[in-house]
Amino acid sequence: MFESKKDSQVIKLPSGMRDILPPETDERNKIKEIIGREFKLWGYGEVNTPIFEYTKNISVGAGKNWKDKLINFFDVDGSPVSLRSDMTIPIARVAGMRIRENQLPARFCYFADSFRQSGVQRGVRRIYNQAGLELIGFKNSMIADIEVLIILINILNELDVRDYKIGLGHVEFIEGLCDWFKFDVKERDYIRKKVILKDFVALERNLEKKDKKKAEVFIQSLQPEVDVSRIADLISGIEDRKIIESFNYIKKVNDILTGLDYRGYLMTDFSIIRDFDYYTGLLFEVYCPYLNDIIGSGGRYDKLIKKFGKDIPATGFALDIDLTHKAIGGLESKENLKILLKLECSGNSMGSIKLIELARKLHRKGVVVELCYEDRPGLEEFAKEKKYSFIVEVKSGFESLKVIDVNKNIKKEEKVSDFIKGISKG
Repeated sequence: MFESKKDSQVIKLPSGMRDILPPETDERNKIKEIIGREFKLWGYGEVNTPIFEYTKNISVGAGKNWKDKLINFFDVDGSPVSLRSDMTIPIARVAGMRIRENQLPARFCYFADSFRQSGVQRGVRRIYNQAGLELIGFKNSMIADIEVLIILINILNELDVRDYKIGLGHVEFIEGLCDWFKFDVKERDYIRKKVILKDFVALERNLEKKDKKKAEVFIQSLQPEVDVSRIADLISGIEDRKIIESFNYIKKVNDILTGLDYRGYLMTDFSIIRDFDYYTGLLFEVYCPYLNDIIGSGGRYDKLIKKFGKDIPATGFALDIDLTHKAIGGLESKENLKILLKLECSGNSMGSIKLIELARKLHRKGVVVELCYEDRPGLEEFAKEKKYSFIVEVKSGFESLKVIDVNKNIKKEEKVSDFIKGISKG
């Protein structure tokens, strides 16, 4: 079972896992800080749920193929448990079990990892670092949906995500199209799978066998469209309640947001279908032209919380931190000063202690200080890689020092006391 230590081993991570080093972690934390600030401005409070729960709870709303999505194992008492595959289901459980009527509406936000099974496909993640919110128990569904979309747009703009679009769809639109075709359960399942895969060629070929004219309308109405009126023209001859009501809902959401100066961020995309089965109304996804994957998604889920006790409507969204980070390409640090501090002549223990004392004085002024106790080759390249602005070499007597501007390659000497005063003046 266990290999001998003498056996050669390839040290690697399980598929779908990766390490995140300090530079990237710093940038991701800044992204979370910006997101968290917007959440707080709108009155959302952060919640934390267990990383794993009973499989019976986690599988609620996870869809027909939930066994393929969940990472499962057994608890010490033999009970089947699973890592959470998203945060909406655990928060729905919290709302169903613990929220009282007089606490509604509840506004929750989170920063958490979710876990999904992916087999052994190369490059497919199994950990999803997410930031999201849930607006629970607000009776006016449209206004609740408008609020979460505005928060999402504000966050994307604050992060300076360029050229993004938010596609707006609705669960009942495709259901209405299937009713229009009079599809049975098996045919609806086929349609759903093809739309999720965006395999419109195969889908159109199949639909044309039923009705060529209807097939054309079906396919065209699922194409992303900035001009909502074009979809209106396409479906104008269809008298199906689900199609009409879902389209009118999306049009009204679009009109309200346009009236609030959010024009240009939205488009209609009725091809949106989520892998999870708990969505009941509005669906939306965030697209970025520089990435193949969606960087965020959300929607309305009015029946999920009822499965945990209370019949409460809800809506929300989640942003993928990994993909959001890729979309913006990092953030500039707003720290006042970041320096690498060292002794000109290293190897002296007492000198190192005095260096620590100097670092403490600088820390009190908000300066980021990394101590370099020993001489090392390529110090300037090291400082550049870690995004330090200056290398500060302290003379052995601790009376003076040399400041090296890493980016401008400028060197100057000054007294330690003058250096500290200069920092105080900003």
